[in-house]
Amino acid sequence: MPAFFELMRKVIDDPAIEIVRTSRNRRPATAPSRIDSDAFRTIEAANQRIYGVVTLPQMSTGATDMAYLRAKGVQCYGIGPMVDEEDAAKGFGAHSDQERILEEALYKFVQFNWEVVTGLATSRH
Repeated sequence: MPAFFELMRKVIDDPAIEIVRTSRNRRPATAPSRIDSDAFRTIEAANQRIYGVVTLPQMSTGATDMAYLRAKGVQCYGIGPMVDEEDAAKGFGAHSDQERILEEALYKFVQFNWEVVTGLATSRH
């Protein structure tokens, strides 16, 4: 790291600019959320009803604030099923220059979220 900062000083070449190293905001290491909870079962049921698929737990390379909530004992689930039959086959994906969805996929996505929210609101947890 010291060599990197020295190189930056040389490239910037301005004594009025101070390079200060700060600590990174590290997310706490936490256990994954449970898959035997009412919330997970509600998500599974909504996936089955709306999309006709099984729910497969996975870990994303993206980052959210859920790690901080899990560190406090809150079970968190990132949900966001989306069907992209048009652009996925062309190699486009989330955050690409073709980030869009079909209107029909949006309606299914809203219905899925409605199923999850109403299912959680009426569950006896």
